[in-house]
Amino acid sequence: MHAVTLVNGSHNLGLDALDRGLAYGDGVFETIALQQGQVQLWQGHCERLTKGLLRLGLAADAAAASVLVTKLISDIQVAYQRFQAPDGVLKITLTRGVGGRGYAAPQAPQCTRIVSLAPWPAGRERLSIAGVNSRLCCHPWSVNSALAGLKHLNRLDQVMARNEWQDPHIHEGFMLDPEGYIISGVMSSVFLQQQGQLIVPLLDQCGVAGVMAREVRVIAEQAGINVIQGRINVAALLSADAVFMTNSLNGIWPVVNLCPSRSHTKSHAWPISDLTLGLQKTLAVNLLRQPLVGELC
Repeated sequence: MHAVTLVNGSHNLGLDALDRGLAYGDGVFETIALQQGQVQLWQGHCERLTKGLLRLGLAADAAAASVLVTKLISDIQVAYQRFQAPDGVLKITLTRGVGGRGYAAPQAPQCTRIVSLAPWPAGRERLSIAGVNSRLCCHPWSVNSALAGLKHLNRLDQVMARNEWQDPHIHEGFMLDPEGYIISGVMSSVFLQQQGQLIVPLLDQCGVAGVMAREVRVIAEQAGINVIQGRINVAALLSADAVFMTNSLNGIWPVVNLCPSRSHTKSHAWPISDLTLGLQKTLAVNLLRQPLVGELC
């Protein structure tokens, strides 16, 4: 099985060297699970994508953003026909397009659409059952409230944090803000269980508003579990009854170990709680109700 990539709806993979996505990271993206022809959590991804388009000014208004999304849906359907597999990883990228030299954005940007489908990564499902090993990262999130929550193309903080370890037995790292509060994993949202409640980090200054995290919060609240947003320090992390992380490909990953690192020299272990297992089961049922690729529009 081979990956399929379309640029502006065409199989021609050429991208202009002056594209602002390359030059400045001027754009947004989404990474989405495709399972049995179902695009998982499409509505949430579409809403976050639209929010990014509007906040960055890649679309002038909601109507213009809707036009771009409609074109993306068509691209996704064409890519899926060529992909010829029910499972995979769908990645959508929208840049401001070509803009010449300098930071000033073009008055009427012609956005570049990139849609790719890649084979589903093997071996990750077992981590949802066995749990994952983690560490504390030294590299912090950069604070910028204007970009907080967005899935924009500037991911150098995550690149720097992920390059802190090479051990294949460590699956994720906790990233902090400059004040020492936990914001997220390198590629995941963070949930702490404490006395039957769930605590999640505030993302008003930095971080990405996770689509899977939002789905899990809804499931938890429907089950009568209180979900609290707050500032989470390392002491709170270590005192949690259980910890799990979420993202769009991995679903819910229980965190079972914190491994020693430069920023934290002692190991720590958490159990996989009944609350976490219950959320995993409900999530699996909910994801079976997602739209098919051909039904997105």
